[in-house]
Amino acid sequence: MARYIKANPKVASFLRVENERNTVKDGNYLLWQADMLKFGPLTQLNETLAQIGGIALMAHEAREEQDGTVTRPLPVATDPRFIMDTEQEAAPAEDQPGNGEDQPGNGETVTEGEQTEAATGGESEEITAGDVGNVEDIVDFAPEEETE
Repeated sequence: MARYIKANPKVASFLRVENERNTVKDGNYLLWQADMLKFGPLTQLNETLAQIGGIALMAHEAREEQDGTVTRPLPVATDPRFIMDTEQEAAPAEDQPGNGEDQPGNGETVTEGEQTEAATGGESEEITAGDVGNVEDIVDFAPEEETE
């Protein structure tokens, strides 16, 4: 089942889709699952979500976000390129990524299952490589031919 990805404006800008994707009431964007291919294969979606500070949403959850009936907070990105300025100011220095700790935050280790629950709002579903969402939006990533 395809997912929508709620991500902050820095992610949408990085992907150059800020004029092509919907925004939600809190100013964040609803991206397509296929947009995540820019960061790696969909089999690594949980790692990508942590990197960009995004969450995966099912269709009805994305609709709630668009309608403004539910607003889900985004986690702080582990990649400094995607940390919003207000999040950098609000978080203490020891909580920032890149401080030599394996896990950002209060030092607790988060298991893969907990990451999946956090990223999907408590629901867990296996996403396979063939589950890419909107096929017409996938760009052919064939390597270019080398010229001599």
